[in-house]
Amino acid sequence: MPRDQLIGDLYEAALRHDSFLDVFQQAITTFGANYFHMFSWDAARNAPHLSTYSPGLPDSQIALYDQYYGALDPRRSVVGNAGVGELISCQDFLSDEDVARSEFFQDYQIPMGVRYLMGVRLARPGGNDILLGMLRSYGRTPYSPEERATAASMTGHLQRAINLWQDAQILHRDAAVGSELMEEMDLAVLALDVRSRVVFANQVAESMLHASACLKLLHGRLTAAVAAENDALQAAIARVAKSRKGESLALQGAMSATHALFLNITYLPALAMRSAFGEATVMVTVRRRSAGALVVAQQLRQAFGLSKAEAAVAEALVSGRTPDECAASIGVSLATIRTQLRAIYEKTHSRNQAEAVSAMLWVLPRRAHED
Repeated sequence: MPRDQLIGDLYEAALRHDSFLDVFQQAITTFGANYFHMFSWDAARNAPHLSTYSPGLPDSQIALYDQYYGALDPRRSVVGNAGVGELISCQDFLSDEDVARSEFFQDYQIPMGVRYLMGVRLARPGGNDILLGMLRSYGRTPYSPEERATAASMTGHLQRAINLWQDAQILHRDAAVGSELMEEMDLAVLALDVRSRVVFANQVAESMLHASACLKLLHGRLTAAVAAENDALQAAIARVAKSRKGESLALQGAMSATHALFLNITYLPALAMRSAFGEATVMVTVRRRSAGALVVAQQLRQAFGLSKAEAAVAEALVSGRTPDECAASIGVSLATIRTQLRAIYEKTHSRNQAEAVSAMLWVLPRRAHED
């Protein structure tokens, strides 16, 4: 494969992230390596951290390196102490006699089927440097000057591709976790640009905008349906964009006697975060008032070790009911409710009803799932 095409494939695979290791394996074979192993060195543990390696290398062999032999590897400190991007070849500083006397080589590396290494320390912005080893099978000759020159010419591309791949992994992971968390909490997330135009909305937000009588999109801008509330919303967004201090807002709508939507408006300070949201400057998160309980009885049982009866009372309290209303709805005496309240206070480490409700509201609400 032509070198330029391989480099292009390497960068493309880094963004796709699922096929990167296979393409990286192809890249190192162009200068005669059979395998690769990359990691950051954890000085506190005196062991590798986050090992990544050729798909063809057995996991058990890498585990041995991570657990024991990495600390004995005579090549590691040489590569780690070299300049960033400086290609090091073990054949330049380890003789056959050195290899014959080395526990690392005799008990681990050669039985594994590997002899020669080219290694390089790669800079990882915002993190620990990466040590990349390109390994050659036992029985093959040392790396030739031509192979070493080819590897040196590729080092910059390898470093940028690895950093791009790791950054893409973080973005994919964070996006997946963030999306799942927002869905679980039934939280709408919208990102706005400097003109209050919506440049991003998660699935919950899209559903809310279609169903809500309080918020809507007007010419692409986030708008409250009631004029007075819209004036308050636009003013809050403008203040947050200018002051970079978050604000909260509750919207009632025209037909509701109670507040239906609760908004948090925050500034997006990081350029990377803004780019991820399409040059947004402000993020708005919205929670809807639910007809159901904020926190359900099962969650309270799990969180505080409440009995089934105590959790039912606790859920009613969180929903705003009085002890008298609890007794009437559950069909028990007020004395029974008071006994259960004392148990709830004890288990939530509270002195009164207000403290107990406050403690229980710290349990994150989640969307109800069908059994």
